Amino acid sequence: INSRETPNRTIEDLPDKTVATLIYENNVNAYMAGKLEGYITGGLIHMHNLNTIDGFCAKRKQFCDALKTFYETNTAFIDTMIESHANDDYWHQLGLVYDQLRGLGVGYADWKADNNVTNTVEMDVMSEVWWLNIMFESYDLEAILTPNSTTIEYQDHCSAMVKVLPEGSDLYVAHNSWIMYDMMLRVHKQYSFAFKSLATGALIPGHSVAMSSYPGLIFSGDDYYVLSSGRVVQETTNNNYNKSLYSTVRPNQVVLEFARNVVANRLATGGGQWSDIFGRYNSVTYNNQFMIVDYKLFTKGTPVHSLTDNSLWVCEQMPGTMTAADMTKVLRDTTYWGSYNVPYNETARALIFHRDHNSVTDLNALYSLMRSNDFQHDFLSQCHQYHQECQPGYAGQLAIAARYDLNSPTGPTQRFFISLFPGLLTPN
Repeated sequence: INSRETPNRTIEDLPDKTVATLIYENNVNAYMAGKLEGYITGGLIHMHNLNTIDGFCAKRKQFCDALKTFYETNTAFIDTMIESHANDDYWHQLGLVYDQLRGLGVGYADWKADNNVTNTVEMDVMSEVWWLNIMFESYDLEAILTPNSTTIEYQDHCSAMVKVLPEGSDLYVAHNSWIMYDMMLRVHKQYSFAFKSLATGALIPGHSVAMSSYPGLIFSGDDYYVLSSGRVVQETTNNNYNKSLYSTVRPNQVVLEFARNVVANRLATGGGQWSDIFGRYNSVTYNNQFMIVDYKLFTKGTPVHSLTDNSLWVCEQMPGTMTAADMTKVLRDTTYWGSYNVPYNETARALIFHRDHNSVTDLNALYSLMRSNDFQHDFLSQCHQYHQECQPGYAGQLAIAARYDLNSPTGPTQRFFISLFPGLLTPN
């Protein structure tokens, strides 16, 4: 495919709507899927790289030097483990993740050569494709590698909800994201792989996925996944305020978060197993609260109080720990689960979810709630509710669809509030 003749084509535009349902064996399948995507979407990857990565190391030389060493050591560890566990499904799938990334890099390099695009300084550390795929982990990696020189600011990223309608008429899983304007180049992706389990010879459960994503990424990043295993997986991000917990991270002992995420989505047959797979070799980067909703266990018309166990699992990662539990009981008791960038707790968004979740009676009502932000009139968006003062008295991030950009640019108290207490405050 000549990308210059089809500049706006993406993976979804291919004739059979798939990338990798090919006849090749798994590793060739993964590599060629990556190479095809890298070339076809090369223009988008290039623009996304210019928006987010180009010039990154000019202000962060110490971090970039340390990151290069971390990346090389970690990649060598991963390659060794893949080779020494060749018959293990976990490491085999991890190998396919790396094959897809290598192919993606080669395909993008071919696009750059055809379009006379030169390399950036950041390529001295690792490829653009790798930069893009660890972008969501860069905040934690900087704190790990250069704790005395941190420049990347943490910012919460999303609100999420799992909602059972009255009388069990339907089960909704909803997610919204906000992010800096330089990250607004988005791609909806659908992968369908013919990967088979080495243990059983059967097609893996999560062989196909639909997700919101970005150019050059092989995972969502937001994260929101609809899987062929009958599950929907989503998360909101938790910040780590105890930086000393990062001191235990070793590059030859961990698997980066995005790769663990992909492998868990592919191999898991339930929320408990998903949590177990994801928790292996915890990198303590991109710490999230994941929700795993199992639609195979849900039948429309089932009374809410009769929801089947394991319908909702919640998995929370923080440095040095991974907790997971079946939280279906919360759905039975309250008909919803809300998630808002903190561990299981109550914040402004928690209170708004609790107040307004009963308004969700159909998809349009769900859209309205997930997009809602009436911060100038909603008393739950007032700063004094959370023991803070701000001008003019309310804040745009204290809403389900948080909007930092709507806050007044003046007022030191409000700027202090935004930077230090994103979503963590509890009410009076």
